[in-house]
Amino acid sequence: MRRPSDSNPPLPHIPALDPVAFERSWQDATSLLAALNGARLGAWSWDIDSGQVSWSRGAQALFGLDPRQPLEQPLTYLDLIPEEDREEVLRLFHDVLAGRPTERALRHRIRWPDGSLHWLEINGSLQPESEGRRRMVGVIRDVTVQRAQEQALKDSQERLDLALESADLGTWDWHIPQGTLYGSARAAMLHGLPRAPFEGDIRRFFDCVPAEDRRAMRRTYQNLLDGHRDEYQSTYRTRLGSGKVRYLESTAKLYRDADGQPLRMTGILMDITERVRREQRLAASEQKFATLFQASPDPICVSRIRDGLFIEINPSFSDIFGWQAEDIVGRSAPDIGFWADTEQRTRLFQQLLRDQGLDNVEARFTTRDGRQLTCVVSSRFIRVERQLCITTTFRDITDRQLAEAALKASQEKFAKAFHSSPDAITITERETGRYIEVNEGFTRLTGYHPDEVLGRTAGEMQIWAHPEQRDQMVDLIKRNGRVHHLEMLGQHRDGSRKMVEVSVEQIELDGTPCLLLTARDISALKDAQAQIQHLAYHDPLTNLPNRALLTDRLTQQVALLQRHHMRGALLFLDLDHFKHINDSLGHPLGDAVLKMVTARLEASVRLEDTVARLGGDEFVVLLTGLEGKRSEVTRQVRSIADELRQLLAQPMLLDGHRLQVTPSIGIALIPDHGTSPADLLKRADIALYRAKDSGRNAIQLFRSTMQEAASERLRLENDLRQALARGEFELHYQPQVDARDNRIIGAEALLRWQHPNLGPQSPGSFIRVLEESGLVLEVGAWVLDEACRTGQRLLADGLVDADHFDLSVNISPRQFRQSDFVERVERSLASSGLPARALTLEITEGIVIQNLDDTIGKMRRLKRLGVSFAMDDFGTGYSSLTYLKRLPVDALKIDQSFVRDSTLDPNDAEIIRAIVAMARSLDLEMVAEGVERPEQLAFLEQQGCHLYQGYLFSKPVPLAEFRALLPLSRQGEEAPCASSPGQALPPDP
Repeated sequence: MRRPSDSNPPLPHIPALDPVAFERSWQDATSLLAALNGARLGAWSWDIDSGQVSWSRGAQALFGLDPRQPLEQPLTYLDLIPEEDREEVLRLFHDVLAGRPTERALRHRIRWPDGSLHWLEINGSLQPESEGRRRMVGVIRDVTVQRAQEQALKDSQERLDLALESADLGTWDWHIPQGTLYGSARAAMLHGLPRAPFEGDIRRFFDCVPAEDRRAMRRTYQNLLDGHRDEYQSTYRTRLGSGKVRYLESTAKLYRDADGQPLRMTGILMDITERVRREQRLAASEQKFATLFQASPDPICVSRIRDGLFIEINPSFSDIFGWQAEDIVGRSAPDIGFWADTEQRTRLFQQLLRDQGLDNVEARFTTRDGRQLTCVVSSRFIRVERQLCITTTFRDITDRQLAEAALKASQEKFAKAFHSSPDAITITERETGRYIEVNEGFTRLTGYHPDEVLGRTAGEMQIWAHPEQRDQMVDLIKRNGRVHHLEMLGQHRDGSRKMVEVSVEQIELDGTPCLLLTARDISALKDAQAQIQHLAYHDPLTNLPNRALLTDRLTQQVALLQRHHMRGALLFLDLDHFKHINDSLGHPLGDAVLKMVTARLEASVRLEDTVARLGGDEFVVLLTGLEGKRSEVTRQVRSIADELRQLLAQPMLLDGHRLQVTPSIGIALIPDHGTSPADLLKRADIALYRAKDSGRNAIQLFRSTMQEAASERLRLENDLRQALARGEFELHYQPQVDARDNRIIGAEALLRWQHPNLGPQSPGSFIRVLEESGLVLEVGAWVLDEACRTGQRLLADGLVDADHFDLSVNISPRQFRQSDFVERVERSLASSGLPARALTLEITEGIVIQNLDDTIGKMRRLKRLGVSFAMDDFGTGYSSLTYLKRLPVDALKIDQSFVRDSTLDPNDAEIIRAIVAMARSLDLEMVAEGVERPEQLAFLEQQGCHLYQGYLFSKPVPLAEFRALLPLSRQGEEAPCASSPGQALPPDP
């Protein structure tokens, strides 16, 4: 009985009442109870506040009691339950009493009076009652058989789960309409849940699956529902709490109800993480292999063992051997002649089979273009698509072999060079300085043999004259790592010393740091350098300072004189007609003259003065330290210059010849006439030029007017350069006449210049400038061309006869010395059409004495063409007679200087007689120049010279006037007089 002090309602109990009374208490329950009893279900009611339970006869039967008899005594409900199940039942009772009823049916065992255990399933719900009382009503049914079946199924499932667990498989069962899923402990663990069977919402089971994988699973499930698939299979990932990712493979079967609607889906789970990882590693490995295969700098090929065919090659294989993949894949090595030695291929294949691989074996192969390469080969067996293959890697060592051969050859060359080198070469230990090896050059340089020095040091052998120089060399090596071209003084074993040039490199021999030293004897070279240095500043013939050294000393002296307010002078000397000595007596005698002049000059100046030779016959004397006013210094310098002039003019007896040379001297004062070497030399040269113009053997002090004259000459030269281009030159023609019939037998073409501003210019003022500046080459070519054209026009107009008329053209020495002079004359004749026999070239003694053999050769070539030669100004040179008999000359022109005074000066008359006699003996024509008076012509005719030219007949006239003279001459009329052009004068009788 419940005591009033109890705060909780009593536990359920069944009073000793007749169930019939209970059933009667229900209103309209007959049919309901009949139905329940027919279904072997019992009804019950629990008055929670009193704890009294009332049941139907069917319920009483379910507890093992006779339903036809009322209970003999009350029963406590918990007494009907096995002791091990009571705690769970009590917990459920307390949940109800606490107002936490559950919708889930209560299942527990009861023990029948006969001791057997039966499973009951009790369902009930809380019913509201009046007066605030609580009451639960429900039904009871016996589920012993069902429970046994469930237990058997559970046991079977556990056995299955155990089997699946052992196979690392999990199971799951999805009740589709309810959305609940049962998963085995293994399945739960694979999803990151506790390792226990899972039963609950399917969504919670798959919470750990990434969203994209869940979407993929839904697509697979939908394909199954749509009939596109027969089975469900999906691979997805689960992310565990630790961050680890697990790969699962789910395979399931779908069950449908009678209407074909999805009812249930059961499947298994497999952890394929390791397999996926392995596949990923394999894929990565294959990718790496493919990458390495394709990107390898070494050629790689894969060939099949079964038939030897190539199945793949990499790009390097194509680059090295020349075959592209399409050329070689599907063919074998013998097919393409890949192996240079087929027997070697067979041997290496046997070795590969025996050793299961090849490692760095050398073999020779043939490229597509026929070259042979030596490669290091490594081979391994691999399987490609379940076929046994060989992968082979090649490394081209052809260049390495060539390099090794080159290295070997280099070593041999080094050994040969070491021992055969003319230089001294030594190898010493860097730390101790002991000699390890020396060559024969060392022996020649020092006198010591190898067996005397090996193992000893340079200090012990006293190889260096100054040991401190070796210390300097060692310091340079430590600081720079090497020594290049260091000059040191070496010492021979006999005590003699030599200057040597040393270079040192650091090398290593057998792990020992060493020094490789090369030493070259440069004693002779140093002497030669000193000689070259001397020659660079001195004249090699006279040993006097040359222009470079003079310029240097002049620069120093100008600065010194200005600092001390003193003066100096520059004397520019030139030997008059020195060229004649060289040309007539030879250069050796000319050199002797120059040495004698040098000796006289050096003996005549002070020690502080400088004598220099600028070249040829030009000397310079630099006087310094002259004190006093300018006038006093000028007198002093003139006095010194005159002493030098007189000294040099004294006769010399050289090689049996008594010679006398005179100098022309130009003077420039320092600093009055300039402060730079260039200005002083230029102004002294201008003064020298004026001294020569004044008759030579003279002294001239520079004046500003001389500078103006030099400037005028420069202007004249510039104007002459423009004159030819502007057409300012023209030719005048002076007739050459036969006095016997007063007939013009020729003409001399003479150059005239009409200056655009200054008018006609005297030939004497510009002919010399043309010659000295070299412009005579261009102007002379124009004169020759123009004269030939004029002669041809005269012939074409019938004014002259080619057989009885000669047109004379003066040829300058510069023109004649041109190597193509003969060709130039030929071109002038060819372009003008003038017959060669109508052309006479007038040459001077200057042409002859330059190069006699060359002169004769050119003259003979032109003579063969028909050109004639006349010797102009004959008799003015002392050497003409020497060469005349060798020259192919046709005529001599007696110089006007002899004709002018021939009737007054017996000497000139005698010279003319001698020239005429010589011309007759050599069968040469004679033409007298400058005949101006009848008595001169009469004298010439008395001597037998009938051909002349001069003002007596006509001065040089323009072409038009000359053309007018020709018809008169041919008709035998009187020639015009020189004093009145156009008037005819009869020749003197």
